[in-house]
Amino acid sequence: MKEQFIKWAEDNNWDIVEVEDQAELPDHIKDRYTIPKNWYDFIARFRVCQNRDFTKWFLTPLDYKNDRNEGFRWNEYELQSLEWCDGDAQISAYWDTHLPIFRSVEGEYSYYAIDTTNGQIVYGNEPEYEDPTIVATDFDIFIGKIISGEIVL
Repeated sequence: MKEQFIKWAEDNNWDIVEVEDQAELPDHIKDRYTIPKNWYDFIARFRVCQNRDFTKWFLTPLDYKNDRNEGFRWNEYELQSLEWCDGDAQISAYWDTHLPIFRSVEGEYSYYAIDTTNGQIVYGNEPEYEDPTIVATDFDIFIGKIISGEIVL
């Protein structure tokens, strides 16, 4: 499936930079989330996976590191919601079970995340990031829908 996705990316003007060895996720991610193996095996070999306009991208292990202060942080939408809602505990509870895996800043801010309680992929957007729609029952189906054009990134 990864090779099919790379072909899709090339055909759709996306930039992908692969790494030779699987990149490790930082401890704060592994401690907070149950990591789905199929997602990790897919993304751990990418350093970059983004459109050429730099407005849409899959979060890679590099994106989850806390030492990057420029641009969007991996949990930017959670942080925005917490700021807008004065630290509402329900927002933190939502993000504790929804691992962001894709982000778009083209038009309205939006994301795809893995619901780590059941593996489903959800789509959310501003202004209420925490009111998502289920788009796939697991990560492999999600990638298949992207490749087939059913989900347009």
